[in-house]
Amino acid sequence: MAVRTPTLLLLVLLSGCQSSNPYTASHLPYPPPPREAAALPVDPGSYPATPRDFGQYRNWQWAAAVDEPLAGIVAAELDQRGLRPATAQSPATLRVHAQQRSVTRQQQVYDDPYFGAGYGYYRHHYGYWGGSGYPLVRTITYRVEEVQVELFDAHSGERVWSGSGEAESGRARDDSLRRAVRQALDGFPPP
Repeated sequence: MAVRTPTLLLLVLLSGCQSSNPYTASHLPYPPPPREAAALPVDPGSYPATPRDFGQYRNWQWAAAVDEPLAGIVAAELDQRGLRPATAQSPATLRVHAQQRSVTRQQQVYDDPYFGAGYGYYRHHYGYWGGSGYPLVRTITYRVEEVQVELFDAHSGERVWSGSGEAESGRARDDSLRRAVRQALDGFPPP
């Protein structure tokens, strides 16, 4: 009896699969779309954007006031990329917005006591290993210069490029800014 019940249940389930298929194949063409659908506007988000021609951008001007060290560094980097400051004879095709800030960051560094602390074999002299067997944790504080550069089309106002960069501040702040601006403009103009 224990074997007959599952077998009967299986046969009942299989008999339910033997019904006719209500869907039949036909070779009729699709009906034409309704006339109202053709009058709908095209959705611009459904198509990829046309590639931007960065060769049209030749001259630039500031979109807002920029501090002097940063302004000179950004101008030099744009000059290396073939962009010149706008003049009366050649109006601006790009507007440049750049901002900079100094940030203090902290990082924890773990030193292995067996390889970095205590005494040991040093130039043919033996010593004692000191300290504990636990890793030594140090907190390092350092300053970073962060730079954000945005380029806008002068005619439409649309943002065409945005980049950011950062560099650890050394003794010469201008060198840190230069590295951060170079990183922010890395890849401009795109191929």
